[in-house]
Amino acid sequence: MDVINPVLNHQWNRLQDTKSETGHLIYEGLSPRKTLLIVFAYINQQVGTRSHSSFLSGIDCKKLFLNPGQNTWYQTGIPGVASSYAELGAFLAAVKQAHRDHEILCLGHSMGGFGALGFGLHIGADRILASVPEYVLNRPGSVSARHMSEVSIQCGDLSDVLARNTDSRITILVGSKNSFDVSMAEEIAALTPAEIIRLNSDHGTFPYLRDHKKLGSLLEAFANGDPLQPIVTGL
Repeated sequence: MDVINPVLNHQWNRLQDTKSETGHLIYEGLSPRKTLLIVFAYINQQVGTRSHSSFLSGIDCKKLFLNPGQNTWYQTGIPGVASSYAELGAFLAAVKQAHRDHEILCLGHSMGGFGALGFGLHIGADRILASVPEYVLNRPGSVSARHMSEVSIQCGDLSDVLARNTDSRITILVGSKNSFDVSMAEEIAALTPAEIIRLNSDHGTFPYLRDHKKLGSLLEAFANGDPLQPIVTGL
């Protein structure tokens, strides 16, 4: 794949070099379809695995899987790729530029939802699917507050990038049984146009959809740009 300047060439070479060495970054680029799906890992996910792989494997598009290897909400970047939130943002902007003729999608659940929102908005992704995301970290009652006590926050509030959004189409999945997650989703929708899809679940929206045999079809619809609400009607 061609890139347009030496900086992007260096960034692209880093992606190619690290994809199979550490497992923090896995790139699947063989699909001829001009769509790149960037997938952000959730907490406690083993390095080297592909998030939601069994449900994404049959979807025809290029895929980039990111895993920080610890529960840092991407504040310390991705080992071997970027050492900070800002560096990871710059890296993903370079990845987007290297795929400048592609549709760019961002996907994440929980911790990954924060990454999908923050970095998706930073690079101007076409579509973002964020499941039970936080947009302000370390609020009382949040998942991040339970896991990030020793982490220095570099970007813990996405309010400004949400309010400035004019390009990215955002869908938020939320479980109606978790009042904190519902409040997060409603506050996001107050800052930027976003579709909220409510499920009769708690924080585990993706496991809930998996158990109801709807997760695969939902992710496929997201990749294809099809409506998501009809897939989960009644759940």
